[in-house]
Amino acid sequence: MEVSVSVNRTFLKGRASSIASAQVPEELSEIIKKPIDYRPDIDGLRAIAVILVLVFHAGFAFLPSGFIGVDIFFVISGFLTTSIILKSLNNNTFSFFGFYIRRIWRLQPAVIALMVVTLFVALVFYLPEDFVSFIKSERSVAQFVSNQFFAKETTGYATPDSANFLLLHTWSLAIEWQWYLVLPLGIWLLYRYLSPTLFKFTVFCLTLASMLFALYLSGKEPEKSYYYFSARIFELLIGSCVVLLSSAKHRLNGAASHIIGLFSLAMIGYCATRTNMVLGFPDYHAVLVCLATAALLYQGAGEKSIASKMLSFPLLVFIGTISYSLYLWHWPILATLSYLGISLTTEWIFVYFAATFAVAILSYFLIEKKFRGSKAGVIKTLVLLLIVPAVCMSILYSASKKHDGWPERFGSGSSSVLGKLKAAEAPNRENCLDGVSDGSDPRCVIGAPHAEAQALLIGDSFSNQQWGFIDTLAKDANFSVLAQAFPACLTLPDIYLYNWWKYKDRLYTECHDASMQYYDLISKNHYKYVMLGLIWESYAGDAVVTGLDDQRTVELSRQRFEKAIRHALDLIKQSGATPVFLKAPLTMPAGVNECLFRAVKSRGLIGSAEEIRTCSTTSWVPYEDQWLSKVFTDLKSEYSNLIIIDPKDVQCTDSSCMTAIDGVPVYRDIGHITDYASYKFGEMYIKRFGNPLNKIK
Repeated sequence: MEVSVSVNRTFLKGRASSIASAQVPEELSEIIKKPIDYRPDIDGLRAIAVILVLVFHAGFAFLPSGFIGVDIFFVISGFLTTSIILKSLNNNTFSFFGFYIRRIWRLQPAVIALMVVTLFVALVFYLPEDFVSFIKSERSVAQFVSNQFFAKETTGYATPDSANFLLLHTWSLAIEWQWYLVLPLGIWLLYRYLSPTLFKFTVFCLTLASMLFALYLSGKEPEKSYYYFSARIFELLIGSCVVLLSSAKHRLNGAASHIIGLFSLAMIGYCATRTNMVLGFPDYHAVLVCLATAALLYQGAGEKSIASKMLSFPLLVFIGTISYSLYLWHWPILATLSYLGISLTTEWIFVYFAATFAVAILSYFLIEKKFRGSKAGVIKTLVLLLIVPAVCMSILYSASKKHDGWPERFGSGSSSVLGKLKAAEAPNRENCLDGVSDGSDPRCVIGAPHAEAQALLIGDSFSNQQWGFIDTLAKDANFSVLAQAFPACLTLPDIYLYNWWKYKDRLYTECHDASMQYYDLISKNHYKYVMLGLIWESYAGDAVVTGLDDQRTVELSRQRFEKAIRHALDLIKQSGATPVFLKAPLTMPAGVNECLFRAVKSRGLIGSAEEIRTCSTTSWVPYEDQWLSKVFTDLKSEYSNLIIIDPKDVQCTDSSCMTAIDGVPVYRDIGHITDYASYKFGEMYIKRFGNPLNKIK
């Protein structure tokens, strides 16, 4: 049974009376009484948006920022949903349940079809760990929080670690649903309790405030803000503002409409061709795109301008009509190709576009169009389209996690490799990254069980990947190690990193603060060893400073680096500990894991056993940055007890390096090795060189 909002006739009459007696109310009355006529130019604008996204994801260099198509969609969504709600409020026909049922049947059937198809794809191709992650993403889609999921699971949008997520693009659908949860109640409350003038003023103020907050997030959390609802709500509100500004008195006609329309199209095109925009997005570029979209929606309500006629071109209108299906189905095709290690050659790009349009057309006519007008009741709608998918995905996620993603799907040989990777996983390792512990957390203590923590391991995430290596050495030496790490952090005292990693145009103060706490631990405790594990060469640029006012050059940065590293060694020496420097394994060569797993993922359709054997090693010429090599040589002569350990001494020979050990991959991602490789390198190091941690008793 549908429950309507209690907007009674008496209230409406009173409201109409108040509207008639005010200055601007008649404009609002005119806005909400006018019918929501079909506008082909809006479908044309949708087409522009989806084409930008499709072309961007295909990797075409001429549209490096085609992702702005999503921002166009958000403004259109804000415009249409606000128009629909205001009209139904004015007609006394608004119903919360009615609004949500229409939205659910408009969007969810195609999403559920997408979830079923991608589930089948993942079952066939995705390795166990990736399959579990995929099911977790499906659960987040069913719960309308996939934007939050991908903010946590990826280092950013359009980054290498996001390319294989089949449902990555659903982050925008989650934001749409979060908008739907806020908008109806918000408009109803404002409409009911505020005068028309105050209604408009409040919406405009909310839009401005949310825009300023989004710009703040752009600088504060540049890699994650892309996914945040709080960073996107202003885009939807801009669409709402267009509705409130639209009236017959204020419509653009004649030359002004032509100029503004063409300028707005040009602005969208300009932003789409800008480079290096994704980090920190949505930023002021997003504001420009949204304002341009708003201008096109605004001017399109008047006489047909040149821009409106262009956007009303029949082919564009058709593409706009199926734009939702195009958006839904394009990304899983690309993600599958990426996961299988298939490069986007000209032939595959053609396949991508052809398949996307073919599936989208089928989806539109067989799913979207068929179900959007459903007359199903509230209970049936909620159960079929919301509750059942959410419950099923939760159960499936629990089962997949319990059974480790069902590795037997790939046969006994592949299952053995995957089993070795799983068995070697250090479950607590990630708990000891991105923080500082005093040693009271037992999850961050490795080495001999129940032994006193006699060593401290600090560094960036490359020290965290040495967990198995150090665990092996420490167990052999019969002591334990407190393992701590901070991402992309040069853990030396009294220095900062500026304009580093995701911390653009500011100091990486979190790294500095963590480092100072580490050296406070060193001073207060009497460790046997203090180990620094870093990807040292990454810090050889101009990022090292002691404050904001420091001049930044490579030479000055290196001088600060050398001073800080000597200060660190002095503090370690004063504490009575022996310093140990851990170098990093060889950085993962491009395409290695894709090569190793290609045959497994594709069930033998792509790749071969010979290719896997070829991928197990990579050619290598021993090399180290000359400046860094000299620093280590000088430090070794100045600090006689300094121990330097290089995993490459066992990973590599004079001409090649291992990228797999007994068929098991060395690398877990572009920057880090697997726990299996870390443990194996530790065993190999002891066997070949002895245990350097046994030298001091």
